[in-house]
Amino acid sequence: MTPINILIVDDVPEHLQNAGTILKELGYPIRVALNGRDALRLIKRQRPSIVLLDVSMEGMDGFQVCRAIRTKKEYEDISVVFVTASDDEQSIQEGFLAGGQDYVSKPFRPLELLARVKNQIRIVSQSEGLKDAYHELDQFCHNISHDLKSPLLVLRQLAAMLTDTCPVRENSEAAVIAGLLDEKCEQLLKMAERLLELSRTGQVESHMQPVDLAELFRNTCEELTGLEPGRKFLISVKEIPVLNADPALMKLLAQNIFSNAIKFTRRRETAEITVSCTEDASGLTVTVKDNGAGFDQANAGKLFQVFSRLHDTSQFEGTGVGLTIVERIMRTHEGSVSISGEPDRGAAVTLHFPRKLLCCRTHREP
Repeated sequence: MTPINILIVDDVPEHLQNAGTILKELGYPIRVALNGRDALRLIKRQRPSIVLLDVSMEGMDGFQVCRAIRTKKEYEDISVVFVTASDDEQSIQEGFLAGGQDYVSKPFRPLELLARVKNQIRIVSQSEGLKDAYHELDQFCHNISHDLKSPLLVLRQLAAMLTDTCPVRENSEAAVIAGLLDEKCEQLLKMAERLLELSRTGQVESHMQPVDLAELFRNTCEELTGLEPGRKFLISVKEIPVLNADPALMKLLAQNIFSNAIKFTRRRETAEITVSCTEDASGLTVTVKDNGAGFDQANAGKLFQVFSRLHDTSQFEGTGVGLTIVERIMRTHEGSVSISGEPDRGAAVTLHFPRKLLCCRTHREP
């Protein structure tokens, strides 16, 4: 975890001194900058936990500094607390829009300043703790998936040897047991592979570029439905704006969403899968809906937990990791995912991408 340190930015030396004196009792290292450009240089040299940032400065104002901070992914955890006049509501609103977490009024009231900075320190510490926990979980998933695969492959080979040495006609019971053993080994191997995929989504560095989601979704559906040539599919993918996203992660996301849709519509005479989207001030919402088995909405939250399943493996195969991977990928893109459904009336996966990922151009109608 990165040690807590504070950066105070103000072009009035007296204000720097006042704030520094008040915050000194917290016991954390404090640095100061007299202008925005010096602040950005200090941040580059050592990432601060909290930036106490004056709004009104000569040259580069506080809003510009905050926006510059927010353009860097490695600075996303820096907490920005704006300093503004007590009656300047417009600056407060603009500060939040620029990416600030809190504000404090001038002239400083020591108890208020201490309380607000302490609160941000607590939030930053919790956030870093969660990131460390996620990293440990990723590492655990990665290690255990590798550790499991080797003995499972050996067990599967032993099951095959047992089948070869005990033909069905001579010893049907042994052959059945060997078959069950092979089946369980295959299930565990798939779970190990999915754990490995899950760990990779947390470790991979994103490479953002324009991605035509509509084309990617159509290609993914074509690939997956081609594996089940005896089934009837009715698939509709509406126009979707082009997004700045990681192509490899979007492909993995599409594979997990559509493989679920195809799997859970297996008992329908015609599997219907539709992709639609809406756009508003907050960003882009993409919904993938199917007419499959559905589920009780009360259990929706469980679907994003690793290995959580609402259907028995005798009904539908799977490991219960797919939606967890989707949730990880959406979080990597600063978006979110939710799922809704009704028993025997299908399900809908809803993806929300932030507006900043939208490209200027949009995909043309197919």
